[in-house]
Amino acid sequence: NYNKSRIHSFRGAKDVAITLDGRCIFKGEIARASGGILGQTDTFGDTILFTMEDDILESMSQYDETYEGEDLFSARVEDIQRPLTAGEDDVRPFTSAAVNFPKESPPQQLSPTPEDYVPTIAATTTTKSLIGQRLKLNFTATWGDIHYLGLTGLEILDVNGDVIDIRLDQIDANPRDLNILPEYNNDDRTLDKLFDDNNITMVDQHMWLIPFSDGMDHTLIINFDTPMEVSGLRIWNYNKSPEDTYRGAKTVHVSLDNQTLSPSEGYLIRKGPGNCFFDFAQEIIFNNTSTGIASDNTAMDNVRGSVVESEEPSQDYESMIMPCGFVFQLQLLSTWGDPYYIGLNGLEFYDDHGQRIALTQSNIAAYPASVNVLEGVENDVRTPDKLIDGMNDTMDGRHMWLSPMLPNVINLVYVIFDQPMTVSMIKLWNYSKTSTRGVKEFALLVDDLLIYNGTLGQVTQAARGILPTCEAPIQYHTILFTNNKHIYEKEKRTVISNQNKDQDVQLTNDSRIMAHYNDPQNNPTVDQALRPKTSVPASVRKKFPRF
Repeated sequence: NYNKSRIHSFRGAKDVAITLDGRCIFKGEIARASGGILGQTDTFGDTILFTMEDDILESMSQYDETYEGEDLFSARVEDIQRPLTAGEDDVRPFTSAAVNFPKESPPQQLSPTPEDYVPTIAATTTTKSLIGQRLKLNFTATWGDIHYLGLTGLEILDVNGDVIDIRLDQIDANPRDLNILPEYNNDDRTLDKLFDDNNITMVDQHMWLIPFSDGMDHTLIINFDTPMEVSGLRIWNYNKSPEDTYRGAKTVHVSLDNQTLSPSEGYLIRKGPGNCFFDFAQEIIFNNTSTGIASDNTAMDNVRGSVVESEEPSQDYESMIMPCGFVFQLQLLSTWGDPYYIGLNGLEFYDDHGQRIALTQSNIAAYPASVNVLEGVENDVRTPDKLIDGMNDTMDGRHMWLSPMLPNVINLVYVIFDQPMTVSMIKLWNYSKTSTRGVKEFALLVDDLLIYNGTLGQVTQAARGILPTCEAPIQYHTILFTNNKHIYEKEKRTVISNQNKDQDVQLTNDSRIMAHYNDPQNNPTVDQALRPKTSVPASVRKKFPRF
């Protein structure tokens, strides 16, 4: 696909139809290119196959320079039932709860386990108990799929935020599952999977899926034995794959004993991430009316703030619209020299009024989570929660986050909200303990939409003296999304500027390549066996010199 840069990759084609002698042989969506030059074939687009014959695929592999081994067309392909892509648009595509990978080797998960999840309720929210016996959820929209609607998990919370135990005989749904359709028989994605406590997963045998019809009701009813005090829901949306997350529920209307609890437009449910890099549970508190639907497009919302009359920010983009979304994702692409580790000291998010957003441990996650994912490393305190502990301008490793750089893995930092959050400014403190491990190139995505990429400055030990030319070191760097003149005047010295950046140059003579520009940072050759050891335990003993 179109691959000029990360920004321009959004110019790539999305919906494609291929005809052969006037007959449609393919109709579907192709992947966006990454905007870079690293990665496997699927990083740059999609492969469309018109055959699964082993002999033909084997012959193709002999002349395909991108073919990398037996695993490209492994046995897992044989288990996939390709959905219908041609013909009339009103044909429901086939879907199956088949295993897309061997059961003995599920996708590796380097993120915290479900036991590490710490459910929290915002301190500014006063939890209000509601007493009733019949709780009804009505799902009215998906994130784009016109045929199916699904969820991975569901929990009902009491007044203390604890989970209420639900038995299978207490729940009912209409439609109940896919087995009501004549073409399905014994599909595993049944109603009981919502309460099997296996929620952080990509295996669809632990999910619930029903046929969806736009404009119709899709209800889930929980009948308690006696009137219960309820305060909210915890929902894990459908998460089989990045493509299948569009089958997840988008809006839900909630009532208790026929008393409506949700806003008139319903509650907005966050789309699943399509991976298991973090716990994607979303909490909906019934008396918190701000969890209603803000708009149909949560990626870009309101324009607020006044225009700077004197001087414009020096960022390499026009910050005229403040981003609004559920999941803010930092893609950390390179360091300032260290090929093995990458880290940050801290980060802060500010809302559309310029007020710092209070973040808790349930709002922050990373992949890989920390250096503790390495073999032989445990109890290292440089975990993702240190990014929001408030101790950012420090040289103490106990208040930093550090993660290993692994082959073919992009390091990610997630900031997750239970409702769409408008952000006017983000402050980033780079890793200071070993400055070469600090982040250099990075990208920022909001609900999978790329909104910024740039270079984060390296921590330098500036001269501290009485010379008038000495400038104090910059403690943090700012990504500014508002033109509010008061905020800009305060932060203009820290706003990220990427004007001084190396250019990639390739020399040619009569269309013959004479020399490549090879940036060792972008094309690292790293021997994992030479990874240096690093450790910051919870208690650091102060060492005194011996005399």
